[in-house]
Amino acid sequence: MRKKKVERWDQFVDVIEQIKKVASEIRPADFVPFRIPVDQSDLSLRKLEELTKELQSLQKEKSDRLKQVMEHLNTLHSLCEVLGVDFKQTVNEV
Repeated sequence: MRKKKVERWDQFVDVIEQIKKVASEIRPADFVPFRIPVDQSDLSLRKLEELTKELQSLQKEKSDRLKQVMEHLNTLHSLCEVLGVDFKQTVNEV
């Protein structure tokens, strides 16, 4: 039983660390990272699923943002080609 509890706690810690990492990547630099309170007495699968859903939501947001940035870069590249402007220089200026 104790081994299961330690394994479950490790799962919680892993998910929480991933949440913090992704959140710090997509939030502004001045964003104060939020604390995720986890009570070691509540290591239920339901709580773990909630955290996992939060992680998936953040990962989707990050993916959507990256997709949008790539679309903007492709548009900028096309415009630079049409206008005869150096794409790399334009990106560096932005």
